[in-house]
Amino acid sequence: MTTQESVTTQESVTTHEIASPNEIVRLELRAAVTIEIRNMILSGEVAPGQRLVETELAARFGTSRGPVRDALADLERSGLVLIKNRRGSFVVELTAEDVDELYSLRLALEELAVRKATINARPDDVGRMRSDLTAIGTALLDGNADQVGEADMRLHRTIVSLAAHQRLSEAWERLADQTLLMMRYLTHTRPEIQGDRGEHGAIIDAIADHDPDRAAQALGAHLEEARLTVRRQFAQRS
Repeated sequence: MTTQESVTTQESVTTHEIASPNEIVRLELRAAVTIEIRNMILSGEVAPGQRLVETELAARFGTSRGPVRDALADLERSGLVLIKNRRGSFVVELTAEDVDELYSLRLALEELAVRKATINARPDDVGRMRSDLTAIGTALLDGNADQVGEADMRLHRTIVSLAAHQRLSEAWERLADQTLLMMRYLTHTRPEIQGDRGEHGAIIDAIADHDPDRAAQALGAHLEEARLTVRRQFAQRS
């Protein structure tokens, strides 16, 4: 779990108020429960479509139902949970149409990000991206789909952060967990789907050369190939 992901699970306290100790504890508990349920979903411990029962989760974490309810609301906003009136909360089930929507929106956001990244990236930023690329390669060799996914998303998050565009980053983060969920429940037996090192390397090289057109082209080719690959996986499942 990254620091960035952890921060996005917490509600902010208004700046003109000083949070009470009880309020701080409540927010910390909410964040912790959110992280735990998120891990349950992304690890496959709970399957797509499975109901998430508040009383069972509260007993598991040793809390009241309040923090669990808050956590499920947070996870609904990140696209991992679907809350149905009078029926309960369920792990989201993604469709082939969801694949197209996720990748088309990621392309729109990340093309803007990568163009700005070619302007803003410094040598240490490029070094950080190359470290992420190495982590992808190591995870691929180990056949560890979870680590491939985390390293892949970390690399793309670095590119997005280099755009220095707050609203773009916020929009992208809302897609990140759904992307991981989509990849993970399709690719635990095919981790190579998640991280083609050559395609990522071409993106990084273009950023390092401060070439926005080449960077955007490499990114577009990478995301389109990923979309088609995942689409084929969905077709095989149906």
